[in-house]
Formats: sequence, structure tokens, C-alpha cells
Amino acid sequence: MNLALVDDLQSDLEYLQKLLLEYLSFVHEKSCFSLYYSGEEFLSVFYPGKFDAVFLDNLMDGINGMETARRLRAVDSSIPIIFITTEESFALEGYTVQAMDYILKPVSKKRLASVMNHLLGQKNSRHTIEIKENRMTRYLNLDDVLYVRSVGHFLEIQTTSGTLKPYMTLEYFLSLLQQLGEYGESSLGLRFQNCCRGYVVCFDYVNAFTSLNFVMSDGSNVPISRPKHKEMKEAYANYLFIKTRNNVD
Repeated sequence: MNLALVDDLQSDLEYLQKLLLEYLSFVHEKSCFSLYYSGEEFLSVFYPGKFDAVFLDNLMDGINGMETARRLRAVDSSIPIIFITTEESFALEGYTVQAMDYILKPVSKKRLASVMNHLLGQKNSRHTIEIKENRMTRYLNLDDVLYVRSVGHFLEIQTTSGTLKPYMTLEYFLSLLQQLGEYGESSLGLRFQNCCRGYVVCFDYVNAFTSLNFVMSDGSNVPISRPKHKEMKEAYANYLFIKTRNNVD
């Protein structure tokens, strides 16, 4: 999990990180933490899709947690927000920014585990679609997809761990992406592009852009149709701009 922790007290930040590390290690979940000491610092690097969730202290110097959450919601309607607060009555205010939950200080292991169980349940289903391959149902994590190729009534889905060949049309696959986008996964529309008849590419795994192809991280080429070349060039440039603007490799 890629988590942002925002608190102006270093000791509280480090304690929260320690408890989260213990929990995520116990459930065998890989973790990455980004620590910020103010709402301003966090917002200056944030973009939709950068984090799986943000833990946000309510009482901070500068803009407080609630104002940080309001500005966050202006650009991302779906990221889970968990407030860290000293006031139990604050829970009602948290609903105004669709906070997932809140945790009282001092943070307890039991309460944190309850919130994380809920968060992991959301994460594991958020970018997952159901596919059928060889009459077996599987669950595909879209974050692992490099590109998709249509072959008749089947798809060849190239992932980071191999190729899947489900019985599915490309039109139906695109409709699933659209449905997820309607439920708040706005980053999918930026990352996945129908670049050519029969192909969908994921910009997360593009190493280079040429006049004919996207060169992927595994060395393969995904074709770009001539009529879509300008559109794909602009879409890829927009994708890179959003990442580089926030100092993301």
C-alpha cells in the first residue's frame, strides 16, 4: 500500500508509521510511506492515483486537516481519507468531506487494525475486474496490466506476470473501465487508452512514444493508428505532465 501520513508532530507521524508497518507486515502487505509535516506540503505533491489513502491529522499549523481535506476533494473525489484527531465529536464534521473513518489520538493498535481491514478490503476490490479464462473465474488487478489486444472473441491481456486470455471482447473490457471511472476511479481514464483498433495501452508501462508505436517496459510494441496519433500524443503528454509536475519518476 502506498500511504500518505500528514501531521505536524514528528513523534506522532513516526508512531503512526510504526503501527502501520507492524500491521501491514502481519497481513503480508507491501507498504510505502510518504510523510508530510503540513497540509500545504502534502497538497503540493498530490495528484489523483498517487496514494491508496491519506491519514490526516486534524489539528496542524497552517491549514488544518479539514481544510486540507476540502482542497484534496476538489481534485480527487475517491481517495480514502482517515482523520487522526483528539476530538471524538469531529467525526460528524468529517462526513462533509466523505472521510472514510477517523481515529482518536493516541492511536491504538486495535482501532488502527479495524480501519486498515476496511481500507484493504476497499483497495483489493477497487482496481479489480472479474474475467473468465478456460472456464475458470479469475480476478484481474488493472494496476498490473501493460496492454490489451483483441483476438476475435478473446483478449490477450499482457500483465507484469504473464499473459491472460479471457473470453471477452475489447468493447466489454472498455465498458468495465468506464464503469469503474463512474464510481470514482478517475485515474483509469488517464492511464488506459484505446490507441488502435483492437488495442488498449496502459501509460504506466510505456517507456517511449514513436510515430508508430508505444514501446513498453517489457520491450514489446503497441501500435498507434494514424488517425489517433495526435490524440495519443496529447494524452500521453498530459499523463507525463501530471506525473512530472509532482516530481514522480
